[in-house]
Amino acid sequence: MIGDKTMLQTVIDNCKESKLIDKVIVATPHHIEFENADWFIGNENDVLDRFYQCALKFKSDIIVRVTSDCPLVQGFTVDTAIKFFRSMKLPYIKFALVNGLDVEVFTFGILEKAWNNAKTPYDREHVTPFMKEATKLSVDTKEDLERIREWINAGNKPLN
Repeated sequence: MIGDKTMLQTVIDNCKESKLIDKVIVATPHHIEFENADWFIGNENDVLDRFYQCALKFKSDIIVRVTSDCPLVQGFTVDTAIKFFRSMKLPYIKFALVNGLDVEVFTFGILEKAWNNAKTPYDREHVTPFMKEATKLSVDTKEDLERIREWINAGNKPLN
């Protein structure tokens, strides 16, 4: 508990302060009703499937993921992440100033791609590892360098 609220209710209330999200939805394996949020009950052992089925049900084009272990994420943090996502024109971004202020934003398209292709239990439990690899911007291999060249040649600018 944080004050008189659960950590999850704290996260919900903080996310509701965002000016850029349409709705807060809790994707959970158990039937629990929350104040100020819709909820979706899904697969307990496959969190990626839970997110995918939830996005299908609510017809979500863009998904903002804030986990319940990040109670310090505020609405303005969510808005900053969404603005960064829009400016980057990537299908997935992770915005984290420090561990515990994590906000992930991604398209339904990359969620569906992850749902179809992620095979390991780790990828299915943690939702976004497949997406992170698919949108990696660091250069560790020749293939990475080629991908970055293509990205810049497509008119994307290096970040300042």
